[in-house]
Amino acid sequence: MLSNNLNIIWGISLSIVPYFILAFIPVWNQLRYSKKTVITAGTLCMLLNIVSVILIIEMVPEWNSLRFFHSVFFLLLYVGVYTAVVRGTPSKLVFIAFLVKSYADFIVSMAKFFEVSYLTYGLHHVYVQTSYSFYFNLFQCLVLMITYPLIWIFFRKKISRIMQTHNKAWGYLWIIPLVYYIISLAFGAMNASLIAQWQFLVFNLVSFLGFYLIYYVVIEMLEQSEKNIILAESNEVIKQQLLFQSEYYRKFGECIEETRKGEHDLRHHLNTVLGLIQQRNGEKVESYISELLGNRLSIADILHCGNDAVNAILGYYANICKQEGIDFSIETIVPQDLEIDETDLCVVFGNTLENALEASRRITAGEKFIKLTSRFIGNKLYIAVDNCFSGEVRFKNGVYLSKKRKEASGIGIISVLAIAKKYDGDARFEQADQLFRVSVVLSNKSQKMSGEIATSRNELGINNKSCQVEH
Repeated sequence: MLSNNLNIIWGISLSIVPYFILAFIPVWNQLRYSKKTVITAGTLCMLLNIVSVILIIEMVPEWNSLRFFHSVFFLLLYVGVYTAVVRGTPSKLVFIAFLVKSYADFIVSMAKFFEVSYLTYGLHHVYVQTSYSFYFNLFQCLVLMITYPLIWIFFRKKISRIMQTHNKAWGYLWIIPLVYYIISLAFGAMNASLIAQWQFLVFNLVSFLGFYLIYYVVIEMLEQSEKNIILAESNEVIKQQLLFQSEYYRKFGECIEETRKGEHDLRHHLNTVLGLIQQRNGEKVESYISELLGNRLSIADILHCGNDAVNAILGYYANICKQEGIDFSIETIVPQDLEIDETDLCVVFGNTLENALEASRRITAGEKFIKLTSRFIGNKLYIAVDNCFSGEVRFKNGVYLSKKRKEASGIGIISVLAIAKKYDGDARFEQADQLFRVSVVLSNKSQKMSGEIATSRNELGINNKSCQVEH
């Protein structure tokens, strides 16, 4: 048998390390600090827990009255450290923390049941409650070995996925695992004779499986809700594409009609110009030619790049900016034969330009401009949209918030981030003074191509301090 202190070290390690790993599975890519710093912080908390238990037991041998306060204190400490080192919505992080805690309490209850039952009915000993006894730790190990792989898969496959969802339900979902934690406190207050009953085992199993069934149903609902949001946005994108294409072909038709009319009237215009030249009236010649050029619709007004879908979007926003007195500068290179889906291109260009247009409209005094730059370099498409804005860019927990959706990141921003991820790229939202920039990188193929994003971003002049966006 091990000494009491070794049993305490073993027991507390079992009560922390497996659950520390579980809690960080869904958020491993959302750390505020380095992984080394996070592991160090977790280790220090565990050492503090071990030392406190050893000291309390030495000073207060009958410390059962302090167990509750000690447990709550360290639970709050772990939750506080967890939310401090992970970047994300607090309600999501609290949900995960209590979800992990509910699993830990289940393991403790099962280990306690097997410990009491084995000592009472197996060894025929009188059970004496001790902290982290050898048999308690042993049964913790056995129950963890049986259940941990299933819980690991659940966190890896389900919890990690819903962390990317954006739903108001997150504001109160953490209450579900909190309720299980409160129920588990009642388990801890039971005496040994009740714990050793088979009814305790059945109730513990049913309550745990019941709560995890609730979690599963809630997760499915969140995923379905996110799919519905994406579907609704996809329908909106299709409507926008039809509008863009309609406007594009209308402009194209006007251009053809202007060309046909110009060819028909060309002889008359040349005769007029010739007559003015013969009269040696240079000013009228210049004025007449300028008027002719001003009235004609150039093909350059509708063909901004080699991609028809992007042309339709750029033409639509160029026309709106012209009507509203917004300086819209376009420097684009977008090939026609990209392997990037045209719907995704429309989402990226449409959302970034729509946000820039909305920001420009809010400016009551001063210059209004939008500058779009895109390049195709090294089988990657680089897009940068600059625009001026008035007021302040709103943030919450490092997240850029939409002005249309209160206390939430915009759906358009979420879509741009999702598409950038789909094509192994990057999306940044940056501000400096009264200038806002959206920069997006898309790989022409959905393959991992590391080491190129940051370098090529500099080619577009993307050097501002970036704003963190939630993914």
